[in-house]
Amino acid sequence: MTTSTRYQWLAVPALLLALTACDQTGDDQTVDDQNATQDNVSSTASTTDTQDQQDGLSPTFVNRTITAPDCEGDDCASIEIHMIEFDNAPELSRQLEQRLVRMGNPVSDSGIDEDNLPSTVDTYAEGFFDQSARANEDTDNSSHYYASLEAEEVSRHDDLLILELKSHVMTGGAHGMPGTDYMVIDETTRQVVTLDDMLEEGQKPAFEAALKDAWQDWQENSEVGQTLDPINWPFSPSDNAAPLEDAMAVTYNVYDLGPYAIGQPTLTIPYSELEGVLKPRFVPESPATDAPESR
Repeated sequence: MTTSTRYQWLAVPALLLALTACDQTGDDQTVDDQNATQDNVSSTASTTDTQDQQDGLSPTFVNRTITAPDCEGDDCASIEIHMIEFDNAPELSRQLEQRLVRMGNPVSDSGIDEDNLPSTVDTYAEGFFDQSARANEDTDNSSHYYASLEAEEVSRHDDLLILELKSHVMTGGAHGMPGTDYMVIDETTRQVVTLDDMLEEGQKPAFEAALKDAWQDWQENSEVGQTLDPINWPFSPSDNAAPLEDAMAVTYNVYDLGPYAIGQPTLTIPYSELEGVLKPRFVPESPATDAPESR
């Protein structure tokens, strides 16, 4: 083999290597472009998810009146609904609806099977109307059945949304049965928080002691409280608490602290009395110095 022929054969592998290198460079550029596109998509999705979490809850107010089917006249069983739905938090909407309709039960003195309680307004209405029909069957003195279920915003501060859920159920008799329940929502986590979630570990006794002080103040200094004999109507603790801007509020249902006539009293505890008891997350940044009077 001559020298010139040998160099020609050496040049072929070199050319192939050069071409291969060009192809690899082109492939790398394509991969980089694809990766960049995927990174942009991932970044956009991550930003959207983060934005959804950072955005506050978006409430929509829903008003409905449901009347018993195939019924005419003023004595028809009916249900008034004033509810809140969260467009960007369907799970919270579901929980709120479930809590409201369960407040509409029990509507009788019979035992309640928690597992079989309704979870939607429509299933609640079906059961309510069925009970009304059975109660008024073959009688000339019909019992008026009426229920009102309502949710309203009572406070919003420090990324906390506090709703007050109210129910009023009439199943005949002289008066209906009201109910009140707070629903405290942490907007940063979109979770419902309970009193135990708000308290520092091991501080439940301290909270109840502060609540009892508020009860004693209510008994001694309010017109309603002064009419009650503490022997007949002793103090009773409650977890139905809400961290409002100016104080912690605890609302009781009828017959908890007194007879039906006094309604549903609310006791208030100044935040100054809950230092070290409440987690800092649930104490307003600038709470009012004086708490409002208990009612």
